[in-house]
Formats: sequence, C-alpha cells, structure tokens
Amino acid sequence: MTPFDTALRVQRREVDTVKVSISVEIETIAALNHQAHAHDARMREERVLAASVPVASDAWRLRMKVERARLDQQAQLATMRLTHLRAQAVEAYGTMRAIEGAADRFKDEAERAAAGAEQAMIDDIAAAKLVVARRNAERSA
Repeated sequence: MTPFDTALRVQRREVDTVKVSISVEIETIAALNHQAHAHDARMREERVLAASVPVASDAWRLRMKVERARLDQQAQLATMRLTHLRAQAVEAYGTMRAIEGAADRFKDEAERAAAGAEQAMIDDIAAAKLVVARRNAERSA
C-alpha cells in the first residue's frame, strides 16, 4: 500500500469515465451519420416522385434542407465534443501513468529500505556472534 493508491484509483475511474464518454460520442456520431444517409436517400426518392407529380414541393424541400442542416450541426458538435474528450483522455491517462510511476518508485524505495534494515540486522547479528566468539576464545586461552 502506498500513499498514491487513492489518487491512482480516482485517476483510473476518471480514465474509465472518459473512455465511456468517448464511446457514447462515437455512437452518437454514428447514429447521426446513419440519419443523414437515410435523410439523403429519402430526399432523392422524394425528388423523383416530385418530378412525376405536378405538386409544389418548395416548402417540403426547405424543411428537408433545414433538417439536414440540423443533422450536420449536431454531427459537428458531437465531433467537437469527441475531440475534446480525446484530449481529456490523453491528459487523464498521462496523469494516471505519472501517479503509477510515483507509486512504483515509492514501493521500490520501501523495498530498498526494508532490505537495508534486514541487512543491517543480519550484520548486527553476525557482529554480535563474532564478539561472543572472540570473548569465548579469549576466555579459553
């Protein structure tokens, strides 16, 4: 456990949230593109029908142009949101990687400190045994 674990969990959640938002925007753009293609196909069909029937279709044509402009504007806004979300994802991922690096460095330093303490303890035990052995040798002599 490191002091960075909480920040790392929060950052991972942010990255996941941005990923979901990106997926939603991509689906929105795909749906708008599908609607635009269906709209274009309907306009072509209606033009063919309007050419065969002598009915004034100016109002209908104007309404269809307005609808197409609305679809285009929504697609453009969704694309701008997607671009913003992608930039946000890059930033969030970079922050997450930085926090992971700090946590890894903290763990490495803690392991080095523990290994140093263990080595110092082993050295102290060895030194104590050496002192005891020398005293025993001096007593025997």
